[in-house]
Amino acid sequence: MRLKQKQFIPFMIVVAIITLAIIVITSFNFSNKQEQQFKENVASSDSLHIMPLSIIGEAESITIESLEGKNALLVFWASWSEKSESMLNEIQSFQSESDSLSVIAGLVKDAEESLPAEKKYPSFTYVDGTDLFNELKAPGYPSYILFDADGNVLHTHIGFQKGAGYDTLKIYLQ
Repeated sequence: MRLKQKQFIPFMIVVAIITLAIIVITSFNFSNKQEQQFKENVASSDSLHIMPLSIIGEAESITIESLEGKNALLVFWASWSEKSESMLNEIQSFQSESDSLSVIAGLVKDAEESLPAEKKYPSFTYVDGTDLFNELKAPGYPSYILFDADGNVLHTHIGFQKGAGYDTLKIYLQ
């Protein structure tokens, strides 16, 4: 079958629209599948609570299990990511209003040297979060896992949306 010249451009436009729709739908489904897989990995992880997370700049490590008795937030972030910094700002704002939250800032795929000697968020515990980030197959950063005082997972979040670091925490910890 051969197209007439005047039918070729409309045909190509239709093909382009269909292709674009397929790309958008598959991308959306892929993102949802990754987020669901992350939640499942968090729920089924045997080492999440006991994996030692090396504290940056110290010879010590910390575990989620050691924080039981207090709500804890494990945030995966990168020092070069503006969205990570925005998320950390919101979390720090919430933490300054509530002393019931321990924040573990898990630096991911970044060199320890990228952190300044004087930390921007001094109440956070800075750890190397790369191994746990990879084990849980977190699809991006910033991402976080919120734990209650008994160490149970209350909420997981991926990416930055305004309010995700403040408003969401307020909902879960009120």
